[in-house]
Amino acid sequence: MTVKRTPHHDLALVQAKFGTVDSWSVTLTALRSARSLGYSDRGIIDAVRALKRADFVKSETAHSPPNPKIWHDTYVLPWGQRWLYLKFAGETLIDLTLTSFKEVHHDR
Repeated sequence: MTVKRTPHHDLALVQAKFGTVDSWSVTLTALRSARSLGYSDRGIIDAVRALKRADFVKSETAHSPPNPKIWHDTYVLPWGQRWLYLKFAGETLIDLTLTSFKEVHHDR
């Protein structure tokens, strides 16, 4: 697994892809997690659109199963009274999917 400290996917393009439900790709796990936190489709879109470069944590290649072509970009952002953990995975912007949307405890 390779780890880097710069996003693999351009954040502005990620946010454009997640601008509408028709253009996004979200795993059932991420969707269920967001729903359990009370987020609607619009709330998920709003959180993704609110991401800033400073919210970026790391980018790493897929490790289960290992695949050096699939990159996971991780972000943690303050959102309302929560800190949200969002992870996007994909080889290209076309197949980029929101794979994780959950609350984390964060001291910033």
